[in-house]
Amino acid sequence: MESHDSLDPGSSLWDLVAVQLRLLRLNHRWTCQQVGDVANASRSHVSNWEAGRRRPNQANLVPLDEAWGTAGLLTSLAEHAKDGHDRPRVGAFLQYERNATSIKAYTSDVVFGLLQSESYARALFQRGGVVEDVEGAVRERLERQQRLYTANPPHLWVILAQPVLWWQVGGAEVMAQQLANLLRMAELDHVSLRVLPVSAGWPGVSGSLSLMSTRNAEVAYLESGRMGRLVDRQSEIREFSVRYDKIGALALPEDQSAALIKHMLRLIE
Repeated sequence: MESHDSLDPGSSLWDLVAVQLRLLRLNHRWTCQQVGDVANASRSHVSNWEAGRRRPNQANLVPLDEAWGTAGLLTSLAEHAKDGHDRPRVGAFLQYERNATSIKAYTSDVVFGLLQSESYARALFQRGGVVEDVEGAVRERLERQQRLYTANPPHLWVILAQPVLWWQVGGAEVMAQQLANLLRMAELDHVSLRVLPVSAGWPGVSGSLSLMSTRNAEVAYLESGRMGRLVDRQSEIREFSVRYDKIGALALPEDQSAALIKHMLRLIE
C-alpha cells in the first residue's frame, strides 16, 4: 500500500497535488472528514488523494481552493498534471484495473501484464532493474491475473504488435512458455487476443495503451519506458479510443493470430 511517504513531487505533478493537498489540510488543522465535507467526497477518498492512490477532480478541488484562499493553486496544478507524463502511480492504476469491467490494451514491446507467464514476468523485472524485490513483483503480477478467473471477470481485449512475439525475453525456453500461455489465455471466453502484423506498418503508438472501464468511470493509461500517464479527461479518452480502434482494424483476426503464435512456438521448440 502506497502512502504519502512514497510520493515524489519532483517527478510527478499528481504527487505534487497530493503533497500540497495534505500540507494545506494540516496547515489549516482540518481532518480528512472536514476536507471531504467541503470537497463533496468521503473521508477515505481524501486519504487516498493524499496517498496518491486516487485523483481528485476539479469539482472536488474548486471548493477547497475557495475555502483555503489559495487562488486556484490546487485546480491549476491538477489541470497541468492532466497534460503531464509521470512515473507510473501503481496504486491509482491498479485500483482501476481491479474494478474494471472492460480492459482494452495494445502493447508494442512486451506482453501485456495480465497475460504474462511467471518466467516471462521474472525475466522482465530482472532485466528492467526497476524493482528491488523481483520475486515480490512477480507474485503481485500473478495475483492480479487471478481476477481473470473469478466469477465476474473483466472483458479483456488485447492487441500485441508482432515484434512482441520475437523478442527473446529470458531466452528461448521462457519465450516458449510465454507463447504457450498466450494460447491458453486466448481460449477463455472473456479474453480476445489478436496480433498486429508488421506488414500493417507502424500504428503511431509506442509502448502501451490501455483503456479501462468501470461501472462509473473510464480512464486511459499510456506507458513508455519508465514513464506513464493516467488520463481521465473524456476528450482525450475518446481520442485514444479511436486510436485503439484504428489499430484493431489493422490487427489479424483471433484465429489467424492464434495460428501465428503457434507458428512462432514451433520455431522456438
